[in-house]
Amino acid sequence: MPQLERPSLPYTRFSPEENFENLDYIIVGSGIGGLTTAVFLAKAGKKVLVLERHIQPGGFSHTFERAGFVWDVGVHYVGQMSSENSFLRKVFDYVSDNQLDWASVGEIYDTVIIGNDQYQFPTGEENLRKELHKNFPKEKPAIDRYLKLSRKVSRLSGLYFAEKAFPRIISKLAGSIFRWPFLKYASRTTGDVIGQITNNKRLQAVLCAQFGNYGLSPQHSSFGVHAIIARHFMDGGYYPVGGASQISSSMIKCLEKHGGMIRVGADVSEICLNLGKVNGIKIKEKFIPCPNVISNMGASLTLDKLPASLKTKTLPFNLKNINSSTCHFCLYLGLEHNQQEIELPRHNIWYYDHHNFNELAKNSLKELQDPLSFAYISFPSEKDPQWQQEHPGKTTIQAIGIANYEWFKDFENQPRRQRDEGYNELKEKFKNNMLDLIGRLFPDLKNHITHCEVSTPLSTRHYMNTQHGEIYGLEHTPERMQEKSLRPETSLPGLYLVGQDTTMVGVASALLSALLTSSTILKFSIARHFREMHTLQARK
Repeated sequence: MPQLERPSLPYTRFSPEENFENLDYIIVGSGIGGLTTAVFLAKAGKKVLVLERHIQPGGFSHTFERAGFVWDVGVHYVGQMSSENSFLRKVFDYVSDNQLDWASVGEIYDTVIIGNDQYQFPTGEENLRKELHKNFPKEKPAIDRYLKLSRKVSRLSGLYFAEKAFPRIISKLAGSIFRWPFLKYASRTTGDVIGQITNNKRLQAVLCAQFGNYGLSPQHSSFGVHAIIARHFMDGGYYPVGGASQISSSMIKCLEKHGGMIRVGADVSEICLNLGKVNGIKIKEKFIPCPNVISNMGASLTLDKLPASLKTKTLPFNLKNINSSTCHFCLYLGLEHNQQEIELPRHNIWYYDHHNFNELAKNSLKELQDPLSFAYISFPSEKDPQWQQEHPGKTTIQAIGIANYEWFKDFENQPRRQRDEGYNELKEKFKNNMLDLIGRLFPDLKNHITHCEVSTPLSTRHYMNTQHGEIYGLEHTPERMQEKSLRPETSLPGLYLVGQDTTMVGVASALLSALLTSSTILKFSIARHFREMHTLQARK
């Protein structure tokens, strides 16, 4: 998340001189959840204002540029885009006015490297089954049980998430009926459930090898989250044509077309209350009245924006037993070459130096590993079919590693680009270790690297406005999945929550959270409205 070099952006900056009247909803934060909610409400005739702290909207869907290279910062692939009739694809079409195109990352969407062994994740459940059977011929019954159970748990999650949009009184009386079938599995750890399916440690590791998608090792993560994300990608991975920023830019065009507004450079300092109800927000001393505020900032930061006078017992959600999610380093590489000189994959690479992921994650959080024991490597320029037309002879790579925010505490209040040498030493060590690893995996790349830089949890904290540099909101533990207060409608009248803390991590989950929040506000008329609008678009 380094600073953008673009001289200007096509978004209106917030001005304290501007007056906003008769707003129905203010949405704080322009991530996918916030923008999707804004489009739904604007299309339903509501007057909506989206406020974004930074100069570029989109949250983790935005991109940044250096010397002709462009990198995404959070959208590496999206599942369930294979058919125009898939529900997720229809939602994307609806909130973008059909302006988003998707490209497959190929027949293989992930390759897992454990030590000297490689395992591929091919598109399609049956293809994955055959691949796993080939690699673990003695474990065929266990593999089949795992695939069947992950499918079952993923389907049960529909009732669990739908309950979050129920009126609070109905949820209190009957919510457990909808939540329990999913929580039967989501209340257990991934390691516990998979450990009962198979005793084969290497197979357990392969089944859990994408745990970086939700940021917790098998020992700590909820199996419900694991099952949903694993199933999400089984039909393949897809990438937005033109790059990740196309997601937010197409949504913003749609929002403004239907009368919604977005302002950047708008750092909300307080969510204001009057007689226990929301009555607007403040940006420094500027008060903007509005009876409804939808927070896309995450639950923890939302609590920090509420008045200090609010008594603890009246807080809208309970985060007592839930911590922030994982942090990361990211190495951004730019390469220049002739098209024939290097060949890189479109799929992602998960690298581990051994298969004890719990021990690996534990040690990686103690100190920066030397050499690295984990890496996630993505190739955004290879995934985008338009890339070479716009950036001939250039290639981009992103390589992610595990970080611990405690390593950076001493530097968090120091001026950016003027931090103590210890901060730069951490960045340099990670950069060199990751370059060594990439050099082992792709020996031909070294002489083509022309740009190289590292982001840290402090970069994430600055650009994404997170509290501890986290990338996945609240950690995805069994305890988090059991917390009932993490839902769109809070106990404070006029305050709503949207984003991954109401559902879970990922672009698809952010869209789901927006559907739930919009449905809560519009009393489920959103489903009819979405159906009617999609039918009209199809006829056109």
